[in-house]
Amino acid sequence: LNGKTYDDYSVVISLAQPYGYFAKTLIEKQKYPDLIDEKGDPIPPYDVTAHNLALLMDVEIAESFEPLQTEWDQGSGSGPSSGCSQPAVQGIYRSYVPSMDEGWTRWIFDDQKQLVAECMEYKSVTNREILSGDLIGTESIIFPDQSPNQILKGYKDDSMPKEYTGGIGKQGVEKLREYVENGGTLVFLNRSSDFAIKQFNLPVKNVAENWKQKNFYIPGSILRTELNTSHPIATGLQKQSIAWFERSPVFEIKSDPNVSGRVKMIARYPKSSGGILLSGWALGVDKIAGKGALVEVKLGKGRIVMFGFRPQYRGQSLATFPLLINSLRQ
Repeated sequence: LNGKTYDDYSVVISLAQPYGYFAKTLIEKQKYPDLIDEKGDPIPPYDVTAHNLALLMDVEIAESFEPLQTEWDQGSGSGPSSGCSQPAVQGIYRSYVPSMDEGWTRWIFDDQKQLVAECMEYKSVTNREILSGDLIGTESIIFPDQSPNQILKGYKDDSMPKEYTGGIGKQGVEKLREYVENGGTLVFLNRSSDFAIKQFNLPVKNVAENWKQKNFYIPGSILRTELNTSHPIATGLQKQSIAWFERSPVFEIKSDPNVSGRVKMIARYPKSSGGILLSGWALGVDKIAGKGALVEVKLGKGRIVMFGFRPQYRGQSLATFPLLINSLRQ
């Protein structure tokens, strides 16, 4: 195509089919209009404003307006084999208040084994395990996207059977602190990062916490990020990456000399606001220029990793799966 040869595993999608333009919509960038009501407030979309699979899956797209010459040779190679004798066990926090993002997190471990890691297994971690401190053998715990209040308090008394009410509570916070200080890893995704910042009194601020929608509104869009590839979590990745932004925190490290070396910014948004939005709608995007999207904080012998986005968004964000998996490795 245009003098370039593509490998044997390239996919050719013909638009000369009943669903050809639906496929085209899924792989091209979206430019969502600025829909503002008479009061100056943004009008929420039905769902989200971007669904660009090329960006989410980190694949190159090329258009051809002429018939393609194809010669397929799939080869006979075998798939990768596991070299681990003792898989690492990762915990996925499962609140009694259902979280769709928790389900997607389990799904990528269950059904995308070749994309995750053969040497990793997972188990669900509930309030009971946390409150009892029964976390021995769990190398890390992922907290999927969920409101901090649901994690801390859960269902109110008398709203559900007693065994399903309540959340982690202050006692659970202390158990998690002990777990981290003894060498464990906690990974927080999107809104759950606010839980970590407040409950562990971390030297990081979510600067977007009190921004009004009239001035800042990104309802499900794909943004550009820049990675610190010298950090182990971003090892082997390209410097330019993406973030699925939807009700997401925006990080800034507090100016405290006592935190020097303890806090590392792994991903941030470009300093030029014009280069941030890749697909969808972003109102007030200049407010996050140069701000943080992924940060690591050392705590005792362990660490807390906070994503300001959903790296496993609906099982589609193959581009950012490696960041999540690398964050689990000690």
